[in-house]
Amino acid sequence: MLVKSREAWDFAKSDLGNCQTACTVTPYFYEEDNWVDDMELAAATFIPMEKQTDFQKEAKYWGELEPVTPWMELNRARHYQYYPFVNLGHALLAQSADPVVAKQFAGLMKQGLDQIRKYAGNDPFRIGVPFVWCSNNFVAAAITQAKLYRKITGDTSYEEMEAALTDWLLGCNPWGTSMICGLPAGGDFPATPHSSLTFFDKKTTTGGLVDGPVYASIYKSLIGIQLYRADGYAAFQNGKAVYHDDMGDYSTNEPTMDGTASLSYLLSSLEVEGRTSGNILDDQGALVRMNPAEKKVYLIFSDSRIMRRRENNCSNLEEIQSQRFIFPDGNFL
Repeated sequence: MLVKSREAWDFAKSDLGNCQTACTVTPYFYEEDNWVDDMELAAATFIPMEKQTDFQKEAKYWGELEPVTPWMELNRARHYQYYPFVNLGHALLAQSADPVVAKQFAGLMKQGLDQIRKYAGNDPFRIGVPFVWCSNNFVAAAITQAKLYRKITGDTSYEEMEAALTDWLLGCNPWGTSMICGLPAGGDFPATPHSSLTFFDKKTTTGGLVDGPVYASIYKSLIGIQLYRADGYAAFQNGKAVYHDDMGDYSTNEPTMDGTASLSYLLSSLEVEGRTSGNILDDQGALVRMNPAEKKVYLIFSDSRIMRRRENNCSNLEEIQSQRFIFPDGNFL
């Protein structure tokens, strides 16, 4: 694999630039524009393995060309214009043995987080990502950067934002639903994603992270979207973004491979943190009691009337709306 990766590196150096898919029929394609982040990540992964070339110098050079991932700075992007959505090369260099380099790239990670927090402003969900296609991928990327920055530097300045973004994916959002198919078990999650597995076998794609909400203006402009059933979230579609748990909505409810791959880091890191926290877990790893040795009081606000919506057959939608933690008129964003 080292030989193959070195061949890929040599080819990248021989023909610099970005590469996009070429479409002849569909108006939608992957419009990636940036590529220096890929060069930085490649060079950074070579640092501990290749001693003949100064790959730290290479990684530093490419990393300085794009200090902040563009979507974080601009709060906008075309479809996959800035991919991957998080620059892990910065995280690797922030752990450099050279303290000057480590401080420099930890600072660049901080700049990106500052931008996301700035765009969140006074949003009640602390969401500072653009609601373009695959907005959940941006959320997962922001969580990843925040979590890595916290672990590398010990700086907890963005811990609240990290928690809010994580909560967003797990159901603390205007629609009150997890964005992960099948999780949490027994909860409200995407039951009918835009997937062949769902279409043919009537199953959800367990563990898959769906695209997530998009700006209403984007949703209304897309070709070929047709909802197959009544919108169970209709009362909550009055903000700037919409989401539908419907097989016909490929813009908000399609599981993506790259988003799910990004999610694996979040979920695995949460599991590690849970197992080393001193809290009491059941035999399947679920938290059942906080660490009794800590002098802390935890308050929860529970309501058994907020039940999982099944097949959009809620018997009393008004009652459920009144119990949600957002404004009933949907003006939440």
